[in-house]
Amino acid sequence: MYGDLLAASERNWLDRFYSLEEDEQCLLIRMMTRKGEWFRSDKLVYPELATTELLLSKLELAGFIDLTLPSSPNVLADKLLTKPELLSLYPELPKTLRKPKLIELLPEQFESSTVSLPFTPIKLVDNDKLPLFCLLFFGNRHQEFAQFVLENLGIHTFEQYEVSTKTRIFHSREEVVSSLAIGELAASYEEIDRKSQPELRDFSKYIPEPHGKHASRTYNKLVNLVARDLERVGAFDDALALFSQTVTPPSRERQARILKAQGKPESAKNIVDTMLETPLSIDEFEVAQRLSAPLCKALGHPKAKIEKLSPPEVHRKLDLSANRVELAVVEALNKEGWQAFYLENQFLNTLFGLAFWDILFAPVEGAFVNPYQRQPLDLYRKEFVESRKQLVERRLNDIRQQGIAYLVDRHKNKNGLQNPFIVWELLDDSWLTLAMESILNDQLVGLFEVILSDIRAYRAGQPDVVAFKDGDWMWYEVKGPGDKLQHNQIRWMKQFERLNIRYQVYYVNHR
Repeated sequence: MYGDLLAASERNWLDRFYSLEEDEQCLLIRMMTRKGEWFRSDKLVYPELATTELLLSKLELAGFIDLTLPSSPNVLADKLLTKPELLSLYPELPKTLRKPKLIELLPEQFESSTVSLPFTPIKLVDNDKLPLFCLLFFGNRHQEFAQFVLENLGIHTFEQYEVSTKTRIFHSREEVVSSLAIGELAASYEEIDRKSQPELRDFSKYIPEPHGKHASRTYNKLVNLVARDLERVGAFDDALALFSQTVTPPSRERQARILKAQGKPESAKNIVDTMLETPLSIDEFEVAQRLSAPLCKALGHPKAKIEKLSPPEVHRKLDLSANRVELAVVEALNKEGWQAFYLENQFLNTLFGLAFWDILFAPVEGAFVNPYQRQPLDLYRKEFVESRKQLVERRLNDIRQQGIAYLVDRHKNKNGLQNPFIVWELLDDSWLTLAMESILNDQLVGLFEVILSDIRAYRAGQPDVVAFKDGDWMWYEVKGPGDKLQHNQIRWMKQFERLNIRYQVYYVNHR
C-alpha cells in the first residue's frame, strides 16, 4: 500500500524479511520490539520456536543481525554483562564498586583475542526500520504486536473492510518523515526536566512545523503538552505563544485561564465567546459556559442564563445484601411488571453500533490501514461524520421511515466481530426486539444524532437500566447510598429533556 513512499533500502529490507522462514521472522520481530540493539542468546529462549542458535545463524546470514563480539569491553559490560559476569571476566577489578564505576575502569580494547562468554552476543542491524513500518502499518509508532496473537488464536475476529491506497493515511514521503520526526520528538519529551523553564523553552524551539494531517495531530498534542508544562512553571507568555499555535482542546481553555490570571479579562472573554460560538467538542462548550460567568461578572456584563436540570426522581428502599444496587433495581422493576435489563452504556451504544455498522467500516481516506482494526482511526474526530455525511444522513432517514428491524439479522451475521460499540456478551435478541417495538423512530434518530455530534463524549454517561412494559420504555440512572449524578450523566439527561425521552433517577437506600 505504501510501496511508492519507501526508499530502495526499505523495500530491500522488506523483501529480505519476507524471504525468511516464519520462526526466523518471529525471533527477529521479538528482538526489534524490545529495548535496545544488543541481546544475549540465553535470554531469547522461546519453546514455540525452533532452536535459537540455528535461527540466529540464519538471521546473521541474511544480514539482519551481527553475532560478533562488541567492539570494546565497555560496550560488552554496559549492554550485556551482569556485575558478577563482569567481575568473572576481569577479576582484578574491586568488587565493592558499583557496575557503572567498574565499567569506567575497563581497558579500551580486549586484551585477548578469545573472550569466553556463557552466551552469544547479538546486535541488530538496521534497527531503525521498525518505527517507520509500524507507523505505516498501524498508523502509530507504538502498537502492541500482541494483536497478531489474539487474531491468530481466534480471540479477536475482524470485519472484512477495504485496506488500499484509497484508505491510507500518508500520500507523500514528506508526510511520513514529518510524522516520524514529531513522534520521535514527542517520545523524547519524557526524558527532559518538565519543571525547568529553560529546558521547556529550549524544547519548544525544536518542534518542527508539521506536514500532513497525521503529523499535525501529533504536533497539536505535543504543543498543548509543552505549553501546559510551561504554564505550570509560571512561564505564562511562553505558554500563551505556544497554545496559540493550535486550537486543539484544551488550547483555547488554557489561553483564557492564563489571560484571566494575568488580569486581562477582556482578552479572556473574547476567547471564551469564540469557544461558545464555535465549540470543537461538547466538553469545550461546557468549559466555556463555566468560564463565561466569572468573566462576565468581572467585566460587569450580564451573565448568560444556564438552565438548571431538575431530573425526575424515584426513591426506594431495597435489599442490597445479595446484589449490587443496579441488579436490585432490575429485580424490583421486574416485580412491577417491567422487563428490565442492566446494560449501562451498552444499550444505546449497541443499537448505534449495529445500525451504523457498514458506515463505521466504510472505505474512507485515513480510516483503515491494516486488517486488525476494531474501529476506523478517525472515529473520535470531527471528520468522522464530515467524511461520511451522505451515508449518515441516508441512514438516519431510513431509520426515521423504517425503524431498525433489520438489526436482528445484523446481530446474527456479525456476531463476534470486533466493533467499538458492542460487547457481544451483553447483546440479547430479547431486549433488542423490545427496543425495536418500543422506541419511536424519531426518538432513535434523535439519540443517534446526539452520539454523532460528539462520539467520544456521548458514548459514556448513559443510564444504567432500561425497562420495557406494554409497548412503553423507561431509562433509569441508578444511584446507591451516597452516590451522585456525574457530569456526563447530566449532559445526557439534558438531551433526554430535549428529545422527550422518558427517564428517572432511581435513588436506592438499603432496607
